[in-house]
This record gives sequence, structure tokens and C-alpha cells, in this order.
Amino acid sequence: MLQEIISKWRYKQYLYCIAALVSIAASDIHASWTSPFIPQLKSDNSPIGVKLTTMEVSLVVSLFIFGYFLGSALTIHAPDIFGRKILFIIGAVLNLISWIFIFFASGPITLYFGRTVAGMGAVICRHISSMYIGEISDNDNRGTMGYLNVLLGACGSVVGLVIGPYVSYKTFAIIAMCIVIFAIVCLLLIPETPYFLIKKHNYEHAEKVIWKLASSSSDKEFVKKKLEEITESVQKDMLNKSSINELLCSGKYVKCLLLHVGLAFVYYMSGSTIIKSYLQTILNASESTISSNLSSLIFGIANVVAVFFSGYVVDRLGRKPLLLTSCIVCAACMFILGVYFYINETKSFDMKVVTWLPLTSLVVYEIFIAVGINPIPQVVVSELYPMNVKGIAIGTVGALLTPIALLIQMAYEPLNNYWGLYSTFWMFCSCCVFGIFITIFFLPETKGKSFQQIQMEINKKKVKMAETTINHI
Repeated sequence: MLQEIISKWRYKQYLYCIAALVSIAASDIHASWTSPFIPQLKSDNSPIGVKLTTMEVSLVVSLFIFGYFLGSALTIHAPDIFGRKILFIIGAVLNLISWIFIFFASGPITLYFGRTVAGMGAVICRHISSMYIGEISDNDNRGTMGYLNVLLGACGSVVGLVIGPYVSYKTFAIIAMCIVIFAIVCLLLIPETPYFLIKKHNYEHAEKVIWKLASSSSDKEFVKKKLEEITESVQKDMLNKSSINELLCSGKYVKCLLLHVGLAFVYYMSGSTIIKSYLQTILNASESTISSNLSSLIFGIANVVAVFFSGYVVDRLGRKPLLLTSCIVCAACMFILGVYFYINETKSFDMKVVTWLPLTSLVVYEIFIAVGINPIPQVVVSELYPMNVKGIAIGTVGALLTPIALLIQMAYEPLNNYWGLYSTFWMFCSCCVFGIFITIFFLPETKGKSFQQIQMEINKKKVKMAETTINHI
């Protein structure tokens, strides 16, 4: 019995997926690195020997997003030219270079370069991971494997939040470099996706990869059938042109593109990145009786646990209910935080009796953002587009929206100084409400469906789901 279960389990898919996504964990260390080190960089005992001003700190945080813009532009055509694996490795190498800049920084300029390069590497790995997971997984486990993307990213963020407060600036950079080097070694061991190999007419290599991804109970007939199925899908997709012009001007991609832009907007503007970057600063402003270091630890662990359990149910409950729940709860948490900081700043009520509220709201927010807003857009985007425009679409939308995210990152501290911290949280709340609207009216349910079925549904064609269960890899 046990041997039969193991023979049918597609553990190789999960192993290759995790090996690839170690690079995401390494990249996402940068997302939370600023939280413990911003107070140090602004102090008289700055670890780089220079006390940074508020504007310089704002640039250190926001140039990571500027790197997203540059990296997104690079990923428009490169994945279809060089392949997913090569781009993964390039992203990880850029991440390593960024930590070298940060380690040797003796002033803000070097930090600016380091953070920009870090953003480039992070977004390359992030964009490629969505494509890679979608192309090595099966219809019934694609959502779960997509959540591994977020789980590994959450683990990376926890490294910054948990280890950062207890080690020196340079020691942390060395730890991060070791993790990146391990990620590069893992990337050297993963296979290219069969979809890309077939696109390049490398059928023999593609067949070998399918064997690698198959369960031990799979036979030659199954692999042959899988190869034919992928070949048919790729050939059908490649009948259409692969260009930005085709993506933006062809009516058949308008729905996918608008939904992608909407989901990405909610992802960037719901506040997750800024909250991680300024977590300790926010906690200090809340006047909580719990230390900011302990609060950061609770925050990070809650994120990892939430992603772990939500990854288990995504292919059971579906994308739509998870994203809707996430948007509703996160909107409520951001609204409550805004009210707390408004009352606290205006001194209209003694908030000492509810100093537990900010940390509680942030932890609940982080749990539910890990359930839907962070992972679902990445899972769905990998499913929306046909092969001919997938890489172009992911890179183009990233390049279009990252300037907005960059503007918000740069404006965060000036906005807080001018209007108050509460205004920022209410802005995040409104973006989550926008996510509720998109989820209810525009998001299709993609659970358990093939790429072709999803395309047909988006284009309002009736899909007759197979009544029999197809053997999976």
C-alpha cells in the first residue's frame, strides 16, 4: 500500500520546484533586510560609518523597487531566448553581487547600487518562478506548487526579521551571501521546462525531462502521451506572434492583460512590501509594550505558518475564495490600524489600554495576505497566458507597474511626516477593497484546469471538463 502511494507521488516535481525556489528565499531576504537595519543606518553609530538622512533611507528602501523595473524590462524577451533555468541563475548571481555591494558599503551610493541590483535579481527570479512552476507541474497540483513560491519567499523574509536584530550588519551580509551561493548550486541541478525545450524543437531533451518529472509508476506510453500533449499545446500557442505589439494590440489578450494589471496592482499596493521594509519603525511608533524584535519574530513566523497551511488547501478550495477572503480581512486590518494611529496621533483617546492592537492587526494582516493577495496573483498569472506571450506579458506588466510601487516606496516617509501614518494604512485599505471588486467580478476559477481550458473560459467559450480522471505525472 505504502509503496503504491510512493510510486504514484510526484515528489520529483516538488523537489525540483523547491530547489528552484531557494533563489526566491534568497531574494526575499532583501524585502525584510531594511526592517532591522534602517534604525541602525539612521543612528550615529551607523554600520557603514555614515549616518543616513531620512531621504537617503527612503532611497535605500525604494531603489529595490527601481531594480524591479529594470529587471522586469530584462525579462520581457529573455525567458523565451535563453530559457527559464539560465534566467534563474542570472537572477541569483545578481543577488550575490548585491550583497557584495552591501557588505563593502561605506556610504549611501554603494548601498543604492546594491539595492538596485538586488531588485533586478529578485524580480527576475520572481517572474521566472511563476513560469517555471506552471510548466513543470500538473493541473491538479499547480496551485500548491505556486504556494511553495510564496512559502520559500516567506522563509527568506523571516531570515531578515529574525536574524537581523541579533547579528551585526556585515555578519548578516555574509549569512545572506552563503544562502545565495546555496541557491545557485540548487539552480544548477534543476532541469529546463519541457515547454521551453519543445518550443526550441529539442524533443529528445524534453522527453528526458518529462521522465525526470514523472512518478516512478509512469510508463513509456504515458511519457509519450504527455510529450504529444505538451507539443500540441506549444504548437497551438506559437501559431500566434510573440511580441509586445501582439500582446497590447490583439483583442484576445485584453482580458488577461487587464486582470493581470489589476492583480499586480493589488499585490504591489496592498502594503506588504512597505510593512516588511519598515516593520520595526511601525512597531516603535505604535508604542506597543512588546519589544519590536519579538514582534518581528511573531510577524515572520505567522507569515510562514499561514503560507504553509494555505498552500495545502489552494487546490482544494480554489483561488477565488482564498483571494476574496484575503482582501476582505486585509482591508479590515489596514482600516483598524489607520484608526489606531489616527487616534494615537491626535491624542483624542488614551490608547495605552489597546497597545496590543497594532501587533495583532499586523499579524492577522500578514496571515491573510499570505493566504491570497501575495500568492494568488503569482499562481493565476502563470495560468492566464498562452506560451507565445507568457514571458512578454509578465515582464511588460512588471515594468509598467513597478514605477507606481517605486513612487509609493519613496513617498512613504514624506507622506507619514505630512499627513500621518494613518493615511498610509487607509490607502492600503482602499487597495485591498479594489482587490475585492476584481476578485468578485473578473477573476476566473482556474483550479484543476489545463492551460487550454483556462484560455477558453477567459474567452467565454464553453469548456466541457473531462469526466474521467487523467493519470498525472
